[in-house]
Amino acid sequence: MASWAPLGLISVTAALLAVPVMPALYELRKRGDVVPLPTSRHDGRIENFSAAFCSRVKPFLLQLHQCRVRREVSRTNVDGTEVLLVGRDDFDFDSAQMRGVAAVLCSDLMIPDGRVLNSDVYAEKNLTLGQGSTVRAAFVHGDITVSSNSAILRWMHAQGGIFLAEGSAAYGRLSADEVIYLRPGCSFQHMHAPSILTVREDGGSEAADLPMPDTQGNEPAKSVTPEVSDAGPFIVADEPFASLRRVRVRGDFVLPPGQTMNANVIATGDLRLASGSRFFGSAKSYRDMVVEQGASVEGSIISGRTLHLGARCFVAGPILAEGEVVVARGVHVGTLDALTTISCRAVRIASGCRLHGTVWARIRGLVED
Repeated sequence: MASWAPLGLISVTAALLAVPVMPALYELRKRGDVVPLPTSRHDGRIENFSAAFCSRVKPFLLQLHQCRVRREVSRTNVDGTEVLLVGRDDFDFDSAQMRGVAAVLCSDLMIPDGRVLNSDVYAEKNLTLGQGSTVRAAFVHGDITVSSNSAILRWMHAQGGIFLAEGSAAYGRLSADEVIYLRPGCSFQHMHAPSILTVREDGGSEAADLPMPDTQGNEPAKSVTPEVSDAGPFIVADEPFASLRRVRVRGDFVLPPGQTMNANVIATGDLRLASGSRFFGSAKSYRDMVVEQGASVEGSIISGRTLHLGARCFVAGPILAEGEVVVARGVHVGTLDALTTISCRAVRIASGCRLHGTVWARIRGLVED
């Protein structure tokens, strides 16, 4: 019996010594830590808030259907959250009924003029905000109409379309699965939709009737290549563009009217694409940038200060600016098949423009006549 004691002691000691290194031995055999650590789950989708809200209200949809059949208003409490189920179309948002309510679920809702709603709204059909009314957030399966001088405080998403009248404001995030219409005088911060149209006072949109610029290179105008100098403005040479893929210009860059260029250009000064020019590539300016009337850009444009897009010009790729972006009448940005992004400090958009994708203004976006 005593002869097994040393062997048992050695075995126990070896087991105790092996326990701390077992995870390392297992990792050595089946490596799993070679993948990047999950630092964030944010995927950049502007609809994340609305998707989370829909998942929370999903358990109440059956009760909402029952309230709609009975044409009644019911109040329920789940985990300390007050939810109001509205089954009537003539609900007037009485302050006594709305006290303490965190969310309102309805079928087709009209918020009266001048009413302030500090609750999230879920509508199975359409939602209309009366003049001067305010809503905290909303998700709508149909369309949303925001009347003049009304406001959205946090976010709003429509699976159909959204119409913002003059004087209305959308703070936070505004998104639609189909289209967003913006009238002159309305303001926004962050918005996303396959089509974003700025319409005139008569309801028309010049951009909707404009032909897309010719970006296929049919019968192109004479190409140009720059002479790069250490100082002074950019000078255009008459010889055809060579096989350069990236051009760095010390100073200002100017692509003359009607010219075509195939390159990626970085300019330390101002950058100007003159009227009717066609730029196949991406352009970056450390200072101001101007894309004049009728010019087209097939890549991205980046400005270190302000960016001006002239009337009826076209930009296919992302638009980034550290300062302000000014968009003139009839501008196209992106396409329905290739959504893109405008990101800047502030943006002013004229009526008659067609944008596709995301417009992200860190301070404020404004639609002008």
